[in-house]
Formats: sequence, structure tokens, C-alpha cells
Amino acid sequence: MDFLQISSLLENHTTAKLIRATNASLIISFLFKAFKTTNINLNADTIQEKNLIEDLSDYLYQIEKEKTYSKSAKDYLTDWTNSGYLRKYITQNDIYVYELTPAIENAFSWITSLTERKFVGQESRLKNLFESIKELSINSKTDYESRIKALEQEKTELEEKIENAKNGYLKTLDDRQIKEQYYLIEETARILLSDFKQVEQSFRDMDRNFRQKVITTTLKKGQIIDNFLEEENNLLKTDQGRSFDAFWEFFLVQSKHSEFESYLNDIIELEAVKEVQSKDFPIQNIRNKLIEAGAKTKNAANSLVEQLRKYLEHKSFFENKRIHDNIQEIFKIIGQNTELDFDKTPFIELDKIIKIDLMLDKPLFEPPEKIKFSTAKIEEGIATISDNKLYEQFEIDVHQLKQNIKEALKHRTQISMTDFLKEYEIEKGVAEVLAYVNIAHKSKKHIVYSDEIETIIVSNKKKQKTFSIKLPQIIFNR
Repeated sequence: MDFLQISSLLENHTTAKLIRATNASLIISFLFKAFKTTNINLNADTIQEKNLIEDLSDYLYQIEKEKTYSKSAKDYLTDWTNSGYLRKYITQNDIYVYELTPAIENAFSWITSLTERKFVGQESRLKNLFESIKELSINSKTDYESRIKALEQEKTELEEKIENAKNGYLKTLDDRQIKEQYYLIEETARILLSDFKQVEQSFRDMDRNFRQKVITTTLKKGQIIDNFLEEENNLLKTDQGRSFDAFWEFFLVQSKHSEFESYLNDIIELEAVKEVQSKDFPIQNIRNKLIEAGAKTKNAANSLVEQLRKYLEHKSFFENKRIHDNIQEIFKIIGQNTELDFDKTPFIELDKIIKIDLMLDKPLFEPPEKIKFSTAKIEEGIATISDNKLYEQFEIDVHQLKQNIKEALKHRTQISMTDFLKEYEIEKGVAEVLAYVNIAHKSKKHIVYSDEIETIIVSNKKKQKTFSIKLPQIIFNR
């Protein structure tokens, strides 16, 4: 980070403003006590407004001897909400509640990191770092031989551990190693819960922007829906959105739930863990906390769809009301001018789209006329034009095109469309080009960059002409 970036963060970031605030010690200490200590055994991460006001009033009274705070508890909560430290909203039961924002969670993490521990374990962190680097190195390789070699090595190590266990040699962690690993687990769990707040905030920002756009826009419904779907798709395609979806799919598997709960119960029963377990972060509640945080993030995303539905209903209501008013006006004109024949009056037609078709104007049923065919013999005619064009049709063999791509990738991991066409020349014109584009779009392996445009040259051997075609950049991958 350079000077300007740091200056901008310290000046504008909500967490930095909180740390610099005059009442920072009051804000951080009270909110930590209310949400992380008093509220620790509850499943909800929200506190009702009346309860939070009472708690803050008691807290201000307790610390009044050290420093005088002139405002009321409710005014302080309002100031903190406006500053972005708290989020206030109304529930379905018409009750106002408060919850923490990502900014205050960041402040908690930073303050906690300043607290001196009994010891800082390096071994568990080094092992975790080594295993992460190892996994990334192995699983990112596309070379089959290297992958197989790594798996064979893991297999050998696992068989060696099984053999040692059968022979009575079982290596276990000592108390120091258990404490180190537990600290790392607790730290990771805290960070994970804090990250959920940030993901949820991203969806809420999108929700707020969409509401503002709906209120001020003059676009039609179709354009609003297109903009919404495009914005939602862009958010879900980010690394943050895809990572959250992967987490949610993984954590909702019942077998993973049971396995997670079993391992967690084993850890809690360890004496070394009981000695160092944090009172303000009971690890036994982490599963419920993760599920609740993920559900809140999902609900924030689903609220966008709900807002879209309400907007469309609102729009449709006024459109239907306008149509109803127009129909009533038409009936009024007809009732006041009974002597006129409105079926022949030109002003009743609107751009030749609407025409009044009364029930009594419909003709009576008439039986269909039967067609009589002549019995005369039909003589064979003589063709006056050539029918060779009918036999000049061709088809695109999609299977052969896929084989061409497979052959081109036999000795490389990827190849661009332009380089590919240098080896496999287009023989059947634009239809063949479109077939390649269709293959790239339907495959999950290949990549299509819509923003990058490339130009390819296609030859027509019969007419001895060449044509240039503009296409999105396409990368074929093995």
C-alpha cells in the first residue's frame, strides 16, 4: 500500500474512524460486552432496542465515576447507528433490533489481536502453512504424472501410519501442541464469522442501491429486470460470491454436519482445551453460529428478489388501474352517444390496434364448403430450372469439431481460437465458426471473454473470396 491508499483508508474507513473516535473505548467495550459476552449463549446475533438501551444505561452508570457522558443511551445508539457501527431494522413482529456491522467486527478482531496470550505457538501455524502450500501446489497442477506421484506418496505415508498403529505405536499430541492448534482453530472461526458480516454487507449494499434505482428510475419493467439480474449475476460471479456458495453447499451436507459435530465434541472434552478456551467465544456454538450467519447472508440475497417482486406488483397495479380508467371512460362515451354506430367510427380505433367486436355482430354458423377434385389424369411436367441446388446441402459434424479441439490440446493445456484456426482451417463457412463458438459456450472448461473482440479470416474456396468475422475471444482448455 502506498501513502495515498493508507491516507484514504484512515480518513474514510469506518473501522479507522471508530478507533479514532473520542468515545472509542466506550463504544468497543460496551458493544463487545453486549453482543459477545452477555449475548454469548443466545443463537441470535441481534438485541432488541429496549434491552440494548437498558444495558447501555446501566453501563454508563457503572463507568460514570471515571468519565462523564452527557447523552442518553438512546442518543448514543442513534449516533453509533448513523456512524455505521450498528445496524438497526424492524422485524416481522414490529420490534426494532440492533446488530453489529463489519466495521465493529474488524475493530473487535484488531483489539483482540493486541491482547497478549500466554504463549504464541509457531509449530501449528508452520504445519498449517506447509499443508496449505502443499495442497495448493499439488491440486493446481494439470500434469497427471505429478498428481499421481503425490497421491502415491500420501498413500505410502498413510499405510505407514496404519502399520505403526497396528504395532502399538500411536503418536499423539502433547498439551502444548493441543493448545497451539486450538488457538489456531479459534482464530480461524472468529475470522470466518467476521467474513460473513462482510459478505452480508455486500448483498445489503446491492439491495440499497437497487431500492434507490427503483424509486428514481423511469425505465420499463423489462429494463429494470435486466439491470437487476446483471448486477446480481456479477456479484455471484465474484470470488467472494463463489466462495460463499461453495461454503454453503459444503456445510449443508448432513454427513459433514455429523462429522463436524463429532470432532468438535472430542475437542471440547480435552483437558488442555478446557484450560485455554476463551470465555467470550465458546467453540461448542460455532456450528450454529456458522449456519445462522450463512442463513442471514442467504436471506439478504433473497430480499433482493422480494424487492423486485414488490416493484413489479406495484408497477402492474398502476398499469392495470390506468387501463381500468380508460375502459370506464370508453363506456361513458358509448353511454352518452347511443345514436352513433361506434363500429364504423374511426376515432374509436387506437393506432389500428383496438377494435370493438360485439358478440351479436358475429355471423351465424355456416357449414364448410366441400372441395371437389377433378378426375382428369395429370400429365408429368417438364422441369425448366436445375435442381442441383437441392443436392449441394452440407451439415456440420459437431463431433468432428470436438475431436479437432481435442487433437489440438493433446500436447498443450490451452489454445486460443485464432491459433486453433491456423491449424484447422474453416471449410464450411460461418456455420462452422458458429459451431465452434457454441461448443465453447456450452463447455465448462473453455473460456469466452465477451469484452475482448478478435477478428478471424474465413475463405470461400468456390468464389475465391475471403471474409472477416468478429468474435469474442475464445480459449479452449484441456
